[in-house]
Amino acid sequence: MSRGIAGMAVVVALAWLLLLGTAARALHGCDPVDEEGWTVTATEEVTGVRDGAPYRDGADWSVDRVTTLLPMCNYFNAVGNYSLRSYSLDPFEKTEHVAICRAGTAVAPYAGPCPPK
Repeated sequence: MSRGIAGMAVVVALAWLLLLGTAARALHGCDPVDEEGWTVTATEEVTGVRDGAPYRDGADWSVDRVTTLLPMCNYFNAVGNYSLRSYSLDPFEKTEHVAICRAGTAVAPYAGPCPPK
């Protein structure tokens, strides 16, 4: 195999490992499993959602939606039993801009009047 092809294979392999590592770290880090047969799953549980007051956004109407998330580290054994070693981290909030009316028409799941009152 030539050096160019071998070098390209190394670059592709490193890029693939970087992508896999990024996907695994997308949520949050959990303590490693130290016993055989156990796995850990990182999740983010929604604990609350609240919408701000509607506001005009050009010709549309929008709200700022604040979602409270609770990061969890869930431990399971090989048969799927949940471990009491599972734990949560500090909750955090995520804010997103959500359109509720476009061109005078409600955007699902909003079912109120457009413009909002």
